[in-house]
Amino acid sequence: RSPRSHSTERPLLVSAATGSTFASAETLVARIAHRFPSETTRIVTMASSSAASMSTISSAAAFRAGRRRSTARRSRATPTTPTRRGGHRRADAARFSVRVVAAATNDEVTVKQTDLGDCKVRLEVTVPTAVQTEARQNCLEGFAEKTQIPGFAQYKKSGGRKKGANVLPPAGVIVNFVGEKEFGAACAEEMLQLSLPKAMEVVSATALQDSEKIETSFDDLLKAFSGKECEPTGDVIYSVTVEVVPTIKWTGDYRKLSVTVTSPGDDETDALEAEAIFNTRLRGLGTMRVVVDRGLEIGDQAVMDLEAVNAETRTPIDGIKQKKFSLDTGAARVNLPGLIDGIIGMKPGEQRTFPITMPNDWPQAFLRGVTADFTVDLREVFENTVPDPTDDIASQIYPDATSIAEAKEKILEAQKENTKAMLEQATNEALVDALAAICDAPLPASIVEETGRQMYSEKMLEAQIGQQMSMDVINQLAAPEMVDEYLRTNKESIELIVRRTVACEELFRLENIEVTEEEFKAEVVSAKEEFERYGTEYDVQRLVEQAGEVIEARKSLDWLREHATITIAPPAGKQ
Repeated sequence: RSPRSHSTERPLLVSAATGSTFASAETLVARIAHRFPSETTRIVTMASSSAASMSTISSAAAFRAGRRRSTARRSRATPTTPTRRGGHRRADAARFSVRVVAAATNDEVTVKQTDLGDCKVRLEVTVPTAVQTEARQNCLEGFAEKTQIPGFAQYKKSGGRKKGANVLPPAGVIVNFVGEKEFGAACAEEMLQLSLPKAMEVVSATALQDSEKIETSFDDLLKAFSGKECEPTGDVIYSVTVEVVPTIKWTGDYRKLSVTVTSPGDDETDALEAEAIFNTRLRGLGTMRVVVDRGLEIGDQAVMDLEAVNAETRTPIDGIKQKKFSLDTGAARVNLPGLIDGIIGMKPGEQRTFPITMPNDWPQAFLRGVTADFTVDLREVFENTVPDPTDDIASQIYPDATSIAEAKEKILEAQKENTKAMLEQATNEALVDALAAICDAPLPASIVEETGRQMYSEKMLEAQIGQQMSMDVINQLAAPEMVDEYLRTNKESIELIVRRTVACEELFRLENIEVTEEEFKAEVVSAKEEFERYGTEYDVQRLVEQAGEVIEARKSLDWLREHATITIAPPAGKQ
């Protein structure tokens, strides 16, 4: 996501960093040493003892990761310039133009680059016969080394002790033994391995990692080796599309931003919220009694089966269906207005269907404002006998409180801190939105899609950690069709998140904002500890990359706060 806040209520995103087992401190040292060659030994102690915690990782971090990560397939001979953290960034190359890279001889790969717009270019790669012949020779030697051909000694390219070990069997023998089709496919793949890195040199300064897609069919590539014994028949041309970083234009002065932020609360609303929290915790200490002689009343605890269908299409609404859903009608803040009113008076064993209009803040945007028919099967009703708020139960309402007054005071303090964090987050959102509004840049489609998938994963993780949904419901929401629907209906908001990240990264670059080695190390340790706290597996390299992205985003926000004009408006309803 865009630069994070310190709010403890924002979830940890793991989708971009998951996929491998927990990292050891030694592995982290190796990763950090790649970015900071000096003073890496201290991180071992930090990784095992630090108690710092990590806030939200950017959902749009995919863009920054794609922009920075280099691949082993790309040439390392490209000129470089130093970056802020001691590494190297490839020097800018000519981009978005049609050109031919002239070959020094007829034996070299040549590339023609064409701008396709929308952060995409096409590379037409011409592979001469000499390179194809090299690929074929590599395959002959490779198959001869890995297979035992009857009548011939096992081939060893570097020679061997056995007589004939350094003698390559005839090409026709190897091709026939492997199979002409299989051998030709291996030659085509080897040709790509030899030529694609050369082609990628043309866009090495601007290409997004792993965004290259070969447009030419593999069958057409096989035709290059259709000669006798799979020999090349002539030069071959194939096409590759590659996504590149966008060219950014500012439509306004980012040094003179002005934003107005509505405060999420004040002393009055904090007091009301703290009182509601106190009452909820007090009710949680009550004694339950099964109700059999009357209908459900406000204040009762209800256990029900719940499901809903779209009132117009009659299709089930995924994410609503739950078994044995428990609801405290006396304390719960239900984010479905009308649910409690719809079940008042019901008795255990009764079923009732009633309409509810999905609220405008429902997590799934495509359901907002939709009228749904809810069906409730009431299983059980409990009457909650709530204890009197006496000092002897104060510590059960708030840890270590010795009196009800102290418990209320601590809850109020916590609520004020939460309001402060929410105001900081709202200010951050307003600043990055204002910055993104004046950032004119095309957005790579693959990064928009990846960012959207990360955002959806974040929502699922938030629900899981908060125990707001069962695993069955989460699995339903994680279905591919649900993810695709999210990407389609939330495209505009996803693009805004990506544009925020693009704008913040450009600001970081233009203002030469620095990240110290110690700041970076502390962020890595914090990230590692939070992943382990939730028992989530992660990819070490991605974790290190995200740590850099997060701290850069935070420093960009600090810079914006120092230079922007920020006006705080009263809470909604008091303006």
